[in-house]
Amino acid sequence: MEEAEKAKRRSIELLNETRNCAYSSFVALAEALNISLNEDMKNISIGFAGGISGSGHICGALWGSIAAASLYTMKMMGDRRKIQNPLERYMPVYAKCAGIYRKFVELNGSPNCGDLNPNLDLVSVEQRRKCMEIVSRAVEITLSSLKDQKT
Repeated sequence: MEEAEKAKRRSIELLNETRNCAYSSFVALAEALNISLNEDMKNISIGFAGGISGSGHICGALWGSIAAASLYTMKMMGDRRKIQNPLERYMPVYAKCAGIYRKFVELNGSPNCGDLNPNLDLVSVEQRRKCMEIVSRAVEITLSSLKDQKT
């Protein structure tokens, strides 16, 4: 099975287990990108579901994608970490994450959970299906964006 398909399936599996979009995308991407996370690191994502704890702001699936992309891009930068100027040092991370953000908005219409899931509903079959699609798409966007960095 293709790596992206495996990661998308894993994200949906995690979403069904946890009902947490941020955790689902973050953990599935970390696994796919071979980023080692302990339980505390996984749990850092929990409060971002529902657009930051149900507030409807930035989609948790997008948050998880950006967090995983940041970790992975920093890991792949190697010697760039030694650059003293923080703006210059982190520019590859900013650029990569901005691209993921733009593609997510392009495909979903908004970065905000309140627009994607107006009632913050994780109970109805229809909305759960929509959230599964959003999480899966976020994982796919992120892996596609990062594929040129893989070693």
